[in-house]
Amino acid sequence: MARIVFRNLLSGPATRRYPYVVRPAFEGSRGRITIDYPSCIHCGACARRCPAGAIKVTREPGSWSIDAFSCVTCGLCIRVCPKKCLGMGNERPTAVLALDKAGRVESHVSPPKEIASASGASSPKGDADA
Repeated sequence: MARIVFRNLLSGPATRRYPYVVRPAFEGSRGRITIDYPSCIHCGACARRCPAGAIKVTREPGSWSIDAFSCVTCGLCIRVCPKKCLGMGNERPTAVLALDKAGRVESHVSPPKEIASASGASSPKGDADA
């Protein structure tokens, strides 16, 4: 017994000092749902299939959001996505000290159609003469 006590006193700590020392994620581990938002068609298949109800999709304004605290990372939404714009990343969220910085809800909203079409439009003729 004394030998074990002395060995533990002389060796380094057995644990990591998280969040200062983060262990890399294992290959194939489930971390969080990622989205390639520009390729999303807002069909809502992922939201209908989510057993926890963590995903919210609205077609008209073109928004997609996920509540990270409700998500159970089962991957069912990834399997049913017709455009395959959802994926599973193996990175874990970082530790935070304040709840407002926790990043609980990740939201994406498409710009209104007037703004999107105006950004690609050429300048009016009156501006070209000035």
